[in-house]
Amino acid sequence: MPIEAESALLDRQTLIPNEPWRRKLSVAGPGLVFVLSIVGPRDLVANSVAGAEYGYSLIWLLAVAILTRIAILESTARYVIVTGESLVSGCGKTGRWMVWMIFIVPLVKRFVTGMVQLALLGEAGHLLYPLATPHSELVWALGSWSLAFALLYWGRYKLVETLSQPLAFALVASLTAAAFLSEPDWGAALRGAVVPSVPDAPSLYGAAVVVMGVAMGAIGSIGNLKYATFVHEKGWRDLSYLRKQRLDLILSACGMFVMLALIQIAAAGALHPLGIQVAAVGDLVPVFSQVLGDIGRVILALGVWFVVFTSVTGSSTAYALMLADTYHRFLRPSDAILEQDEGRGAAYLPAFRPFLALFAILPLMVLFTDWKPVPLLMATALIAAIMLPATIIVLLRLTTDRKFMGEHVNGWLVNSVLVFAAAASLYLGYEGVIEMLAGKV
Repeated sequence: MPIEAESALLDRQTLIPNEPWRRKLSVAGPGLVFVLSIVGPRDLVANSVAGAEYGYSLIWLLAVAILTRIAILESTARYVIVTGESLVSGCGKTGRWMVWMIFIVPLVKRFVTGMVQLALLGEAGHLLYPLATPHSELVWALGSWSLAFALLYWGRYKLVETLSQPLAFALVASLTAAAFLSEPDWGAALRGAVVPSVPDAPSLYGAAVVVMGVAMGAIGSIGNLKYATFVHEKGWRDLSYLRKQRLDLILSACGMFVMLALIQIAAAGALHPLGIQVAAVGDLVPVFSQVLGDIGRVILALGVWFVVFTSVTGSSTAYALMLADTYHRFLRPSDAILEQDEGRGAAYLPAFRPFLALFAILPLMVLFTDWKPVPLLMATALIAAIMLPATIIVLLRLTTDRKFMGEHVNGWLVNSVLVFAAAASLYLGYEGVIEMLAGKV
């Protein structure tokens, strides 16, 4: 490394610890966008089901799962920072099968999740303010969906990151209000967070499926590649950003735990005492209205809308970045990829906007069906349980190779956590399949 570059690197690193907390918090860009992209309908449903059926007993599982996820995300981001290349580029080095996996799976996942998100945006908007038309839900769904698409199409990643802080504040505020107004037992919630327990009571979906839904929502699968994608798009591509990235990850992980725990606490406080089972998101509304009145309905509707809207914007951006990178780098190699590697970002690749449009158009079919999203959302955790081991195998291949990582290869603790995550996801997936075959889902 040239002396000037090395000096600049050291200056950057030594400045970070002395920065005021306001400046430190301002680095929460990729991590915050990532959290908003993954805390979505499945997490809303899984944690509502967990709180409604098992009270506060699964909050501890969120902490374990998120700690595991930190190891996964730190490894993916470290690869980008050490090598300077996108994680998609690294995955391509492990074989053509991985290229096709990160191209096809996000397409399918975005289609299924998009249908759920579109339906929930309409339902949440209608609950918040019913319009004077029998098609109120349809108007809310199309209006919210169009707003998200416009923001992404013209604003790309930079606008999404700019909006992430106020959207995160609004989301946390609505979830906090829902949790406090449900009058939970905070002592029981604290015990549920620190004392592990596994529920064995009967459930509408089966205890294993509920546990799997909560755990896999917090651990994730191929969606974990989104964080490294955001880090690369942000321009954090050398070792001078390593400390910023780790602070960003810690802050975002804490925020994720708070959001998911608040969902469980709100459901445990309002639904669990009445023995309500969540077969549809609409089941939440009568109970909150009964306990809290109209204010409960408004708070719940705001919470659902913010959860879904931020998930739409974050996930669509991330997967469009990944697919555009994959398309131009491997499936149809293009000179445009050179501009991305030089720092412009995948959001400016020619395929980025067409993929955004595809993600916006395909889910519209849900508007012409009577499809119910909740059972399928619980079942999609099985896909995550299957995909996570494959993702971890590739990640281990990249981040334990000194040819790529030099002295920044994984330590034994990170490797142990990654292996544990893969084994746990296989076990949860197996138990979930058994319960599904038994007809519980």
